[in-house]
Amino acid sequence: MTTPLRILHRSYAGDGVKPRPPYFSKLLALASLVRAAQALPVPAELVFLNDGPMPDERLRVMERFGEVRTVRRGGSDSRSYREMLADEARRPGAGDELIWLAEDDYLYLEDALVRLTEGAAALGHADYFMIYGGKSVDVARSTGREMVVLPQGGSDHPDATTVDVAGTTWYRIGSTTSTFGLRRRALREDLRILRYGALTGGSWDSSSCRMVQGFRPYEPGVVRGDLLPFGLPPQQWPKAVARGLVRSVALPLSRRRPEKRRVFMGTDPEHAFHMEAGDRPPHPITVRTAKIDWSEVAAESAAWARDHDIPVELPAAR
Repeated sequence: MTTPLRILHRSYAGDGVKPRPPYFSKLLALASLVRAAQALPVPAELVFLNDGPMPDERLRVMERFGEVRTVRRGGSDSRSYREMLADEARRPGAGDELIWLAEDDYLYLEDALVRLTEGAAALGHADYFMIYGGKSVDVARSTGREMVVLPQGGSDHPDATTVDVAGTTWYRIGSTTSTFGLRRRALREDLRILRYGALTGGSWDSSSCRMVQGFRPYEPGVVRGDLLPFGLPPQQWPKAVARGLVRSVALPLSRRRPEKRRVFMGTDPEHAFHMEAGDRPPHPITVRTAKIDWSEVAAESAAWARDHDIPVELPAAR
């Protein structure tokens, strides 16, 4: 029996200060996720984890399509992430159950989650999945503790290791953001690493991805530079040293037995877009994939939303 995809959507009310494409809104992102979930052949389980009060228009959508919870110990991305992981790891469920961890500023193709579940079903050797950009791992040269990534993203490099699943190319990736999929057994077994990684500062999501794969989370000299921060202004020394102490613990945590080293797979083409700036994905489109016009995806998602009484409005074209 096929188990439904479980989606944990973390959100907070504000938009932050990141540059955004002109069509961006968190209501649009929410609608596109619901649209993708509705396309699944088996209804998804949608859980909305809110860090603070939500605007009414977003809260009504959440209450209509899933379960709504309030983050107890929020106030930051890493805190809400750590709480989400701990709570979900305690939940009963089959080890191969697929969980999608979703941040609140992604735009999804309508079939994005269908492609995710197809890939997870076919790629039994992998426990982590993403449908948004990432650099290919050079599997042949990545040995021991050192991950080697290819100089371009996507799957088109001749050294990329690829698998085709229902017309989507999957390839081994090095890291991604805090939006990704994983099997429940991986969440349970990797909980300590994932939660500790969120304490390490900087690009902690990328470091956590490396840690679960058994690779060194930082380039040589990074932790040493934190612990000996004499090139920084003196007022920054305490913060740097504290960060270095936390990261020094992450290094042994990332040492994993071969059978515990995870495989992280991503899709080409991408099926979701992190709406941070412009309409371009984080790596050049490869020759094996067609360019996705994310402004068009935004318009399609907004039209779907309005057809389902979700008041998404896009700015008028100039």
